[in-house]
Amino acid sequence: MRGGRERSLLGAAMRLPTASRIDRRLVLGGLVFGAGWGLAGYCPGPALASLVGGGPKPLIFAAAMIVGMVIFELLERLPARRKHVI
Repeated sequence: MRGGRERSLLGAAMRLPTASRIDRRLVLGGLVFGAGWGLAGYCPGPALASLVGGGPKPLIFAAAMIVGMVIFELLERLPARRKHVI
C-alpha cells in the first residue's frame, strides 16, 4: 500500500478491493444503500454524528444500518458454510 498504513489499528492487513466488475450484487447493494440514505435523509457518517444530538431519527437509522451490516455478514458466510458441508 502506498503512502498509508499497512495495518489497521487492530492489526489487520489493509487491502484495497480488487473487484472491477459491475454485477447484480453491486447494483442491488447500491440500490439498498441509496434507498436507505434517501428515506432517512442521512448518510452513515453524519447519522452517527447526529446520535450525539439525540432524537429518534438518527437512532433508528443507526440501528437499521447496524442490522443491515449484520445481515450482510451472515449472508456472506452462507456460501462458505455450504462449501464445507458438501
